[in-house]
Order: sequence, then structure tokens, then C-alpha cells
Amino acid sequence: MSHTHRRDGRGRRRGGRNKARGRPCGAWGAALALACAAALTACGPDGGDADAAGTASDAPTSSAPTESAPAPTGTGTPAEPAQPPPPPTSAAPSASPKPGGIARCETDGLALSLVAHGQEMNSKYFDLRLTNTGGEPCDLLGHPGVSLLDAGGKRVGEPATRSQDGAGDGGPVRLRPGQAAHATVKTAGEGVTDGRCWPEAATLLVYPPGSKQTVTTRDLAGLRVCGDSFQVGPVGDRAP
Repeated sequence: MSHTHRRDGRGRRRGGRNKARGRPCGAWGAALALACAAALTACGPDGGDADAAGTASDAPTSSAPTESAPAPTGTGTPAEPAQPPPPPTSAAPSASPKPGGIARCETDGLALSLVAHGQEMNSKYFDLRLTNTGGEPCDLLGHPGVSLLDAGGKRVGEPATRSQDGAGDGGPVRLRPGQAAHATVKTAGEGVTDGRCWPEAATLLVYPPGSKQTVTTRDLAGLRVCGDSFQVGPVGDRAP
């Protein structure tokens, strides 16, 4: 009996020790579980701070559209003043006006004549006259074109070259009805050329200045070109 009681006593003592050890183990387990739950609540999925993660997730990303600055309304002073637009291109100028603002003399209103004016030194001079036969004033400006024709209408020699002989100053000459413009025709004297002269002409043909039409006369006043010298000056308002 006493032996049995010792075993039971030992068993009771051993059982009491196990119970005492089991209680602390259960309390520590519960405390550990609570600590883990708190840790899971406080920690983010990556182990970072929960508040920092929340703040980062709430921050706007760079993909959000940004508002562009409003365009200037033009009420402020620009950095550089605007340049005025270029002036419109003017229309092509019309043909230049007639000399003195009056119509140029046309061939149907002119009469041609040639008057011998004498000889000086080794040259002979002739006064070529263009007379206004119309009813209105007209103007002439420049050199006439002068040629000689034979009886068959073929040109004799070469056209006269231009010179500055005569009373014309190169300006316009205004002819009232009945008035004449004058141009000086010059050639070498026959005696100083040893007879080297062109064949005698039958017609004097003249282009008035600025005209493409001609006037003619058969009265050559003894003109015969010698020494290959045949010149004409500009028109003027008086005889040379």
C-alpha cells in the first residue's frame, strides 16, 4: 500500500509539473500569436512601413495630364514690335509718256524737205526739215533715221550715222501746226575726196524719231555722199 502510494504520489507530482509547464507554454503561444497578428497588420506586403506605402500609393503619378500655359492674349507688350507688312507691289508701269505730255508726231502728219545749208571747211551741210501738217501740236525727240535710195528703190550706201551737229540739244521739240523741226545732215566735200563719192540717189528716206514709218522726198538739194561720210544730228527747233 505504501509503495503504491509512492508511485501515485510521484505520478501526481509528475502530472502537476506537466500541468504547470503546459500553462506557461499556452500563455506564451497566445502572446506570440497576438504579436504576429499585430506585426502582420503593421507591415506592408513588402515589409515596408504601412503608412509610407499608403502615402506612395496615394501620390499622383507623372502620367497625369498637365495643363499647358495659356497662350498670350496680345494685351501685353511683345518682346519685339511687330513689323508692318510690306507694301503691296505696285502694278507694272505704263508706257512712258510722250515727250512733253503731247502726242508724238506721226508720219501721216509730217512733210519732209531738204535744203542745202552751205559748205564749211571740208564738209557740206544740209537742213533736214520735218514740218507738222496736222491740226494739233505734236512732239519730236531724238535723231531721225536717214537713208538714200536709187531710182529703183534700192538703198545707196549705208544709213547715216548719228552726230551732235546742229541746233538740237537732245530735248523734245514741240511743233505747232505749220512749224518744222530741223536736223543737220553732213557729208564730205567732193573736192577733198578725189571724187570718191556714192552713186547719185533719187530719193531721201527718213524715219522720224520714234517712228517705224517713213516719209520721203525726191528733192535732194544736190546731196551726194562722198568720202563715205554721211551723218545726221538730233532734231531741234531751228535751222543750223
